[in-house]
Amino acid sequence: MSELVLVVLGAVLCFAGAASVRLGVLVAGFAAGWLLAEVFDASLGTTLLVALCGAGLAFVSTWLVATVMFLVGGGCVGAIVGAKLFVLADSGAGQGDADWLLATVFVPTVAVLGALLANRFRLRFLRWGTALAGSALVLSGVGRLGDDSVGLLWRPESGPEAALFAVAWAVLALAGHRVQSRASGQPDAEDARR
Repeated sequence: MSELVLVVLGAVLCFAGAASVRLGVLVAGFAAGWLLAEVFDASLGTTLLVALCGAGLAFVSTWLVATVMFLVGGGCVGAIVGAKLFVLADSGAGQGDADWLLATVFVPTVAVLGALLANRFRLRFLRWGTALAGSALVLSGVGRLGDDSVGLLWRPESGPEAALFAVAWAVLALAGHRVQSRASGQPDAEDARR
């Protein structure tokens, strides 16, 4: 079941990552407002109005703390990408025994780099970052779900398997970025001017 969750979460992140933060905040704010109105036995119209106000309040709150949101989002995306890059770098090292010291330095470094890039480049970075992180999760989930023939998508054990994974990762990430860019109606060049 957790493998399927990886695929689903990865697909959402890959193809709607930059938009999902806003959508998630709006949905959560709407739900919180709805529940609050129901506690006081409000009418349907009042409940809907309170729910819309809750969504608006949640959205405005996240807008006010956007810097922190981008830092945290970029850090999480960077950690996913760093972990998968570490797995790829470690794939040709023999038995797959991870160098844990390197992992404890490499993954947090990529996470911090992701946080800084997200803070600086905002949506332009998050489209690329979420596409990369989401596609890594999708491929890893498929690798765990399938038999030995797709196991290389979870943990490549040789250089050629790592290269095949890297190509699949790049293709899926490019597709995810393209979907996100088209869905937003704003190519990266417009984000650079903001």
